[in-house]
Amino acid sequence: MARSLLSRSLEPLVGILWGLFLAASAWLAVVWLGPVDATTLGFSMQEGEPPPPDAAFRAAVLLLAQNADLICLALAVVNLHLVVTAANGLRTARAWLGFTAGSAFLLGFLNVTTHIPFGGMAFGSGLGATFLAVPIGWPLLWATLIIAARETVLLLSPRASHAKVSAFAALIVLATIANLEPVARHTRGWWDWYLDTPRNPSGVHLWAWAAWFGWPWLVLFSMREKDVVSGVASRSVRPVLILLILNAVALAARWGR
Repeated sequence: MARSLLSRSLEPLVGILWGLFLAASAWLAVVWLGPVDATTLGFSMQEGEPPPPDAAFRAAVLLLAQNADLICLALAVVNLHLVVTAANGLRTARAWLGFTAGSAFLLGFLNVTTHIPFGGMAFGSGLGATFLAVPIGWPLLWATLIIAARETVLLLSPRASHAKVSAFAALIVLATIANLEPVARHTRGWWDWYLDTPRNPSGVHLWAWAAWFGWPWLVLFSMREKDVVSGVASRSVRPVLILLILNAVALAARWGR
């Protein structure tokens, strides 16, 4: 079947998406290790102070710094969508992305209104603008972690049973979110925890740890390969690199504080 004009016109963009993610990841590391904020960019908080030289450029850099997390996660999701499409087809890729991101949004909204299942968590501004009190970066975060973890396990153990893939991928998700959480909360303002809720010494609500394993496991268990051929198909290393980059940047930010 001949490709559409739109499909052909988008090929150059698709070809540079991985490079854009790597560039966004490098910028994320700069911002997380920074800080890159209004003060460091020369914007004085005192009224009447003259604007810094190249104020428009500095304002653009500040905008990119404020949205570095969201940009990096969005590019990670797009690249993962391409990986799953190559291995399982466009319909499956859309279904899995919709399921992971959609369930994350619904659970985020449920938690805002009822504190279930993650406990007394309040979203901050670090994951972008909100819709129904849920930041748009929240579903992107979980789509990235869940899909990348699944592809990582299948790359390392392509003939593992579906149950083992789901369990090990859920453990990878839990380990990654545990690594990201201190920076996400203290440095980037992704979320915070109410003081009047039971927490462990890490400061995270007790129920969150169980939910951060149990819910990804349920999502992963529902993401079956469409056939045997796709189950043993060659896998891209990019999901592994996405997880490694996110964990490395988080570790560097934690050590650098």
